[in-house]
Amino acid sequence: MESYTVQELSGNSSQILEIKAMIQKMAHTEVNVFITGESGTGKEIAARCLHMMSNRRNKPFIPVNCGAIPHELLESELFGHEKGAFTGAISTRKGRFELADGGTIFLDEIGDKPLNMQVKLLRVIQERVFERIGSNQSLKSNVRIIAATHRNLEDGIKQGVFREDLFYRLNVFPIEMPSLRSRKEDVPIIISDLISRLSKELKSEISLSSQCVKHLQNCEWKGNIRELSNLIERLFVLYPNQTVDAGQLPEKYRVNI
Repeated sequence: MESYTVQELSGNSSQILEIKAMIQKMAHTEVNVFITGESGTGKEIAARCLHMMSNRRNKPFIPVNCGAIPHELLESELFGHEKGAFTGAISTRKGRFELADGGTIFLDEIGDKPLNMQVKLLRVIQERVFERIGSNQSLKSNVRIIAATHRNLEDGIKQGVFREDLFYRLNVFPIEMPSLRSRKEDVPIIISDLISRLSKELKSEISLSSQCVKHLQNCEWKGNIRELSNLIERLFVLYPNQTVDAGQLPEKYRVNI
């Protein structure tokens, strides 16, 4: 299992230092954690850090992207099903809650869950039990729930697309991941960490000139760390074992400085 600590959250800005401190304080508790922030800000990394620093570290960490699973399959994915429960159920299958027993389940993009599934999740949180589809046998749920979203769920509550009672059950300990453009002082550190990691993975080296780093530090980064990571990986492919200057950056990343 890959090891995660708060050091995985690159940067020394006040925002990221505060998040690291919060994670260290509550990692050993059992409270539900609700992580918000724009796409690409590192919500899953924060969740994995919480798990690996908790007393559940030796048990599974099971991520679920609620937005990527078709609504009609979500119940089976989360809670499992019995053989013959529906057309195509040719064998009994464990769901993610069962697979995460004793560990942590990370419900990413929880705001994309349909209302009927929100009701079922609320029951799991309240009663700590669930049933596979096609079964009337209740199974105990011994998992810690970490949920995340890039949506404003309070707006979703007003619009009637997200349950208020579920929101408050999940939002026991909120963590808001800052956008990259709000902590531009961290960009050089993140670039250095990305280069170090990719050098090991790709068996290659690159470096960025100081002018190149200045350009990247002043970008808007609408895709946040994920966008920056994709760019650095692209530069590894284009300029292996070279120093990348500002003029070699894609045009959108050459900003006025």
